[in-house]
Amino acid sequence: MPVRRRLSGPVKFVRILADHWKLREADLVPLLGFEAGDTPHVAAVLQGQEELRGRDARDRITHVFRIRETLDSLFRDLKVENDWLREPHDLLEGRSPMSLLLGGSMEDLLLVRDYVDEVAGR
Repeated sequence: MPVRRRLSGPVKFVRILADHWKLREADLVPLLGFEAGDTPHVAAVLQGQEELRGRDARDRITHVFRIRETLDSLFRDLKVENDWLREPHDLLEGRSPMSLLLGGSMEDLLLVRDYVDEVAGR
């Protein structure tokens, strides 16, 4: 039986984020920059059975934290925030921020971060 570890702050954030944004565990795999074959690793990380691997994943969490923090200051309502994340935006070529975040590309994640900062007037 795998040893349960104490969850790190970034992993705790990801678990809370999944709840706030209504994300499935499978959605977190590309969000964190992993491939579909890494799903067991991501599941084990979320359960505290493994450590999060890779600097890329930690960097992504930092960017997603900033996105979440900015959206929280803009909307203050999770339903409105979730609706906004899932609706198409003209400045994103008709794509939704969530579809870009879950596409797995660091470039798209940074595009969403910049877009959210722009919307917030930062």
